[in-house]
Amino acid sequence: MRAENKILYLIENSGEKGILQSDIPKILHLSKSTVSDILSELERTGEIIREKVSSKSYRVWYVHYYPSPIPGILRIGILKSTEYFHVIVSALRCNAILRLFDDPIDLTRAVSQGRVDIALSPLLTQTMMGLLMKSYRIIRIVAKNGSGIVYGDGDGIYGTTEISTMDRNLRKYLSKMGKKSYRIVYFSSPEAIVESLKKGNIRGIAIWEPFLSILKAQGYSVSYFNDIIGDFLCCSMSVNNESLRINGEFIKEFLEEYDNCCKERITEDKIDVVGDVLGFDRNIIEDSIKNYKFCIEPDMDEVVDYLRDSGFEVNLENLERIFDLTAFRD
Repeated sequence: MRAENKILYLIENSGEKGILQSDIPKILHLSKSTVSDILSELERTGEIIREKVSSKSYRVWYVHYYPSPIPGILRIGILKSTEYFHVIVSALRCNAILRLFDDPIDLTRAVSQGRVDIALSPLLTQTMMGLLMKSYRIIRIVAKNGSGIVYGDGDGIYGTTEISTMDRNLRKYLSKMGKKSYRIVYFSSPEAIVESLKKGNIRGIAIWEPFLSILKAQGYSVSYFNDIIGDFLCCSMSVNNESLRINGEFIKEFLEEYDNCCKERITEDKIDVVGDVLGFDRNIIEDSIKNYKFCIEPDMDEVVDYLRDSGFEVNLENLERIFDLTAFRD
């Protein structure tokens, strides 16, 4: 492996904590001058961010993981979900960086802290953390529906993600079905939820697409939440306030592309692109997107009703401090 590739690999795998420049020669057994020259070139091409942390010390980050907004670079965080079909297509058209997250709470925290500029995660998660942090604004509702419950063998324990649409829907579903004796356990990734189901550790799971379609194709018993509890808002798009100040034009460009993409047909080439980003077979992508109502434009009254129905004691005045669903619309 070339020295440049070794250095870039090391920096990328240092994640959001980054790495001290002085540690790189020691770890990779390279000369300081070689490392310095390569870092200068990587910095010039925009692959890394280098920041002075003392009079003689620099910390280095892979550009994806720099823990603050970066002028001229747009980073969009998403979960592994086909709900973000139009987001993925639009982001790639705008040369934005896409970051995949496992945990909705971690992703929402990332946009709150400016580790990503835009985040796509559950509306419930974004609302609760947004009211507390006040560091981002919710600017779009991405879709309705697209999730359900999968049954397995077990003893009345159900798994899902915490403070999420899945958590809300699972509780409403179990109540609707008259189930009173159950326990919910929480996981930080969809893969962990599915693994626990397959091992028989839990009775069932509440999960989103395309994992729902994958499990259905594997023979599991699946029920779609909207068939039982009706249509529901799912994920929202939020933007960090500091990112909006620094990269407002890039964010505007992305939103205009996204709004336009929502009006376009879903074509085979787009399905292939989304499959490549998420790492799923195109047939699964195609099956799973049928279970969403994309690019909806609810008014705030609908948002308030949904949040109150989910157990949030909120009023419109408080929500208007963190919501701007018409941002950059004509």
